[in-house]
Amino acid sequence: MSPLSSFRKPSKLLKVIFEKASIVDGSGGKRFSTDLALIGERIARIGDCSGLEARHRIDARALILAPGFIDVHAHSEQRWLEPRSSAGSLASGITTAIEGVRSDALTVEQAGDLRGSLRLNLALVASAQREEIERGACALSVRFGDAPPSQEALRIAKDSGIPLVVHLRDRERELLAALDEALALARTYEMPLHIARLSYAYGEDRALVHVALERLDAHRARGFPVSCDLFPYIADESPLGALFPPATLSRVRNDETTLAAMLHARLHYGDRWERISLRGVRDERNLAELGASIEAIAARRRLSCERAALALLDELGPETPLLQRCLNEEDLATILSAEFACIGSADASYSFEADPFRLPHPRAFGSFPRLFSRFVRARHTLALEEAVRRCSALPASIFGFRDRGLIQEGAFADLVLFDERTIADTATYEHPVRAPLGISGVYVNGTAVYGTTMGEIAYPGRILERQ
Repeated sequence: MSPLSSFRKPSKLLKVIFEKASIVDGSGGKRFSTDLALIGERIARIGDCSGLEARHRIDARALILAPGFIDVHAHSEQRWLEPRSSAGSLASGITTAIEGVRSDALTVEQAGDLRGSLRLNLALVASAQREEIERGACALSVRFGDAPPSQEALRIAKDSGIPLVVHLRDRERELLAALDEALALARTYEMPLHIARLSYAYGEDRALVHVALERLDAHRARGFPVSCDLFPYIADESPLGALFPPATLSRVRNDETTLAAMLHARLHYGDRWERISLRGVRDERNLAELGASIEAIAARRRLSCERAALALLDELGPETPLLQRCLNEEDLATILSAEFACIGSADASYSFEADPFRLPHPRAFGSFPRLFSRFVRARHTLALEEAVRRCSALPASIFGFRDRGLIQEGAFADLVLFDERTIADTATYEHPVRAPLGISGVYVNGTAVYGTTMGEIAYPGRILERQ
């Protein structure tokens, strides 16, 4: 039943009518052109609205109207108590973000708004575990190597029907072994499995990603649901401290040979220091080095690359971000060819007020537009309709979101309006704080939250219901 049928005088209640939009509904099916009307938070009608009145009418005949994009791998929980803007995410068409994919302990992920989310450690919440999961947790996150998975938490998550999200322990040297660990855990507890950030860092063997996908396909063939996410860039970001395990610091500080051997064996960088750059500093003292490669910083300081990295650790601290160009675009395209792969930015939400001491990864501002510009228009890896499905209905089905991810009558009006010819990321590694092109409007629960002439608009938070 259309929501319009519930109202005697719908013309007085319609909020927005999109006229003659090319609707890509998120299902992966062919687009179709028609009108779409909103009442309150919901989609009221898909079809001819020429006889109806509304507060706003939008001529959308040259534009795509799609479900709002769902970021399945966000990290704004790292700053979830701080006031901040969500403009960077909204400008990219993101209307829902899933937080808590990576953590230092076994946690529950809860779908929330772009300003943060509740994170629960099941090992500490003894009496309310099941209740808290049923209140809105959409997945159980496990990172091998940080803490052993709690059997009690896994049983509760299994009973609640939520998926297991695994952050692989090693995507550089032991991708297949790490993947097998995740698959074995999912089979043991008979849980749907989602691999966070599936990729192969510094990989020279182009066949390895194909082998990984074959193992995921074999897992699915046995009746176990599986999915994964990635961001469409060849550079990753990690903290400087990841180069130096605390237990090794005292041993390598005064031994150049041991320092070089430890970093080479641990990370396989070899002569790749030119691909690693500094992305954050504390103050003006290191400002001239912001954005520079470790190789360039070492040359400037007349140090070895290993010794320069250690000096930066002492000066800036272990949480200092580094950008590492360590991925291969052919691998990204291969993973995207899998029908169960969706998009996660693996980053926080930022405002457009640039921080003079921080260069964020461009994925925070351009992951979803880049999917369309690079992998739909340029490489033809995906058709546009399929790309929209990867950003909407697919993640909604993986994490059990109700009435989101599809354009259908009665669904929540999370929508993005964009030009398929021009949608593109403009954020670069050198200048990452830039809005994408081609996105005309973004709506959350029927309310306009971003537009090319609207500026930055905040919106109230919400917790999503599960099926």
